[in-house]
Amino acid sequence: MHLLRLLSLLLLWPMAALGQAPVPTMQEREAAFGAINTSMLSGHLTQAADGLVMLIAEPTQAVFHAEAYARLGKIFTKLELPYSALMAYEKALRTDAQVVGGEATLALELGEQVGDAAVLEPIFAGNLGLAQDDLSRSRMAYLAARENQRRGNHAVAQGMLQMVQANHPNYPEARALEGVVLSLQKRYESAIVPLQIALAVGKAGGRDALFMSTVRMNIARAYYSAENFPKAAEHWAQIPREDPLWLQAQFERSWAHFRMEDMSGTLALLHNHESPYFREMYYPEASLLRIYALFLLCKFPDASREIDAFQTRYTAQHSTLLELAAQPPSALFATMRAHVETGSSDLPPSVAAMYAGEERFNDSLRAIRSAEDELARLRNVNANPFSAYAAQWLDTRRQQLITAEGGRISSKVRAMEAELGEMLRSSNMSKLDMLQMEQRLYEQAANLGAIPEGKRQVKRRIRGRVYERIWPWQGEYWADEVGYYRIDSKPNCPAGLQQGLQQQ
Repeated sequence: MHLLRLLSLLLLWPMAALGQAPVPTMQEREAAFGAINTSMLSGHLTQAADGLVMLIAEPTQAVFHAEAYARLGKIFTKLELPYSALMAYEKALRTDAQVVGGEATLALELGEQVGDAAVLEPIFAGNLGLAQDDLSRSRMAYLAARENQRRGNHAVAQGMLQMVQANHPNYPEARALEGVVLSLQKRYESAIVPLQIALAVGKAGGRDALFMSTVRMNIARAYYSAENFPKAAEHWAQIPREDPLWLQAQFERSWAHFRMEDMSGTLALLHNHESPYFREMYYPEASLLRIYALFLLCKFPDASREIDAFQTRYTAQHSTLLELAAQPPSALFATMRAHVETGSSDLPPSVAAMYAGEERFNDSLRAIRSAEDELARLRNVNANPFSAYAAQWLDTRRQQLITAEGGRISSKVRAMEAELGEMLRSSNMSKLDMLQMEQRLYEQAANLGAIPEGKRQVKRRIRGRVYERIWPWQGEYWADEVGYYRIDSKPNCPAGLQQGLQQQ
């Protein structure tokens, strides 16, 4: 508790410069801002903006640069150039946060308006004392926590999240992020409480389905990592069938059933991923888990056929990933942007689905659109020196966002390609392992004069509820069946061989 209070005090205390510059005299201020003030009073905003950029360009006037940037932010706001104003305030805060700290709240409002509050995260990460009220401090603390979480400073991020007040609109997101941060510190049981708070407060606050499903997924993951597999499966099962995260939830839930040694449940959940409706999605691990479940049930011929099907299916995907991995990040971003904006692109569904509904990618895309819109309007006043400065700032930020998002996609594609390549290479070894296990079974048969019988199990009739209809699998996939499969698969293993398989 003392550590948390100390952290809070340090974050609230402005980071003072080691050396204080001399305070300018009134005559020096008049020389720097006199003509600019006259232009402002006479309503000549563009003329005042031109004067400010000339002041900023003068190295000998560095003591006034932070104030000049802040004044430029005010003018850009009046000229209805909100993104340019945001960039001006960002530069003011970077130059001297103590001098212009009172503008932090305005900068934050502009960031949310254009969709790029993230540009302020590094500033808030080191100085929360810029906040002028509790609500602003809560918002800044949340943004600062996100920045520290990205840097890997999980303990600092957790401390900042404690400063987000319960009456702030970002409180559900803060608690959800706290759960993620605690999970990253392997404090899985501790992570469950803030995630459950995020779920409850988010529901009461009318958060969208994506937020609610994402929190449920993270609760299930925390339970799974804490090795509470039944509770993990229960929460994954709460993701509705129509939710974009449903297929991923089914896959992760199958791991919980596998860890509970419920191979029939594992196979039933993974049967969805084998359907033609999801054939183009990237779930090689689901196919391998299905193969391994069959392996543990000593269904060697079935497992061998599944390996052949895995290699056929994913060799084609691997070729596509190789082609994508060779593209520059900017091209990948442009293709993903086209997918989001038009609903179609050359990207395979396995890649497009990862970013189409992602909050970070869509926030960045919104900011890029805002920058492009404002750049077009700045061309109408390109005769003024300030427009060149503002255009350069916006274009630089636009390129930063494109590079960051394109780089994320490129890194993910390359990781997928490397992972899938290794899986394809390893699948041949898995097939060899199965042949060896099958050979052991036949060697036992040769010694005993008969195939050893597997463990006898009672066959029970499957009884459905009054609102259910149950019929046997007939080899065809129907859309209304996906998500409702049940499998009752008996192991083919002799008792001795089954024990040996579980020890592999």
